[in-house]
Amino acid sequence: MGLLLKSILLAACAVSLASATSHADKCACKYQGKLLEKEIYTNFPSATSDGKKPGMYKDMPSIKIYGTSCGVWDITAGTPWKEHCPEKPDGGYGHADYNWCQQAWCYVDKDCPDAVPSSVFNGSSVAFYSYKACGMKADCYTGIAWEKDPKWPEHCPFDPNGDDSYTIYKPNKCACLFHGNLLKEDIYTNFPEASDDGKKTPGMYKDMATIKQYGTTCVAWDQVKGTPWESYCPSDSDWCHRDYNWCQQPWCYVDSSCETAVASSVFRGSDVAYYSYDTCLGTPDCYTDIAWAEKPKTVSGCPFDQSDNGWYTAKTCKAWTEPAADAPAASSDTAEVDSAQGMDAVAAAVLSAVVLLQALY
Repeated sequence: MGLLLKSILLAACAVSLASATSHADKCACKYQGKLLEKEIYTNFPSATSDGKKPGMYKDMPSIKIYGTSCGVWDITAGTPWKEHCPEKPDGGYGHADYNWCQQAWCYVDKDCPDAVPSSVFNGSSVAFYSYKACGMKADCYTGIAWEKDPKWPEHCPFDPNGDDSYTIYKPNKCACLFHGNLLKEDIYTNFPEASDDGKKTPGMYKDMATIKQYGTTCVAWDQVKGTPWESYCPSDSDWCHRDYNWCQQPWCYVDSSCETAVASSVFRGSDVAYYSYDTCLGTPDCYTDIAWAEKPKTVSGCPFDQSDNGWYTAKTCKAWTEPAADAPAASSDTAEVDSAQGMDAVAAAVLSAVVLLQALY
């Protein structure tokens, strides 16, 4: 009987591991580090009797990056639902009709347990999205917005700072300067200021595909296609390495007076010469004096992964990995491909099995 029980418990652990890994894969952001495929926004949504028609969003300025990775996409300028998310809504963002506008999400597999059906590209391969994949504890949209008598579920309304601001970023001095807007044209055409070594010239980034959206709200912008630092964040990087971990971190441009502001070289000399990771759900700064540093400093919460604030990352990191920076390779004993949520489930299952075995023997 003892051998049989051991076999059953080991099998249960194996099933839990497979289930957790499956959840991680299905709830991953489908287009992290990529653009949406052209056929998606040109051929969808499927035509409906209420006026939906194929390609209706294809000319929107931000459609190619919409939902690709975790971000507050519905308040981002040039996206399909921006018209429902005004900058200063009646009743504020704590109102049931607008609270969801501040929630981060990304497109996920239809089999993700947290998947919510989407009408934007209905009928395509990106017909489902998830708030929970991006650290949101609850879906504050479905069955709430525009309902006559909405009932808030647990963890709604979304108010991550606990100060009744109901914004994804920290308010006041650390607010995202261009939240809900595109960057002003003079910023990317006239900056950065020219550098003495000639490497920086005014307008050097102006023709990049996603420059107008860059840094406007909380998104891991440096991994988004068509942005200034994209080349430093190749898709096959070891995200637990000091030189690449920052690529997975959300940030936005903030005022220079923000206490967590970091100086930026991209638009140096302009109104957006500072940014903050911390304003985006308390994300630690795993870039400054860490990436490419000879003597990298130690920062609490680094390396960053989904266990810090729920924000989707392609890996979870037990510790920094140390492969050569020009040949990133994951270390099996320090980096896991599964999500933090998945690994937590595995750990719980294994612990339960161990406790039960100890009780039996």
